[in-house]
Amino acid sequence: MGYRINSALASCAPTPKAKPKKSADYLAFVRRLPCILTGKYGVEAAHLSMAATEYGHYGRGRGAKSPDRWALPLCGEAHRRQHEIGESLFWRNAGVDPHILSLVIWGLWSDLKDDAEPFASAIINQTLASTGRLKAKDEA
Repeated sequence: MGYRINSALASCAPTPKAKPKKSADYLAFVRRLPCILTGKYGVEAAHLSMAATEYGHYGRGRGAKSPDRWALPLCGEAHRRQHEIGESLFWRNAGVDPHILSLVIWGLWSDLKDDAEPFASAIINQTLASTGRLKAKDEA
């Protein structure tokens, strides 16, 4: 027998009030990866602020960053553009679901720690290819 969730009640569910988890090791790992949009190295760890409760991300509190699980590698130019035009429009224009990508990269690092770098880089390259942004070696 299956259960059906009353969507009216689900949208009223309380937002968890937990202190965001921080990990200097994870942020250092993210900063070693290529930018999700350009493939360039020398990135910043860009935290997602927009909530996506279906993935367990409830946004951020006032004056606080999201947990580090929601950080993605962006070059400085892309990171600034994300803040200028707003996250939702930025990621929609990029053709990337940042929440899924964040969870995949976080999961790889959680399982493999620093050995996850080539796997995470490969996923970023696949993302670049699927959005038409992967450059040939002679273009880089």
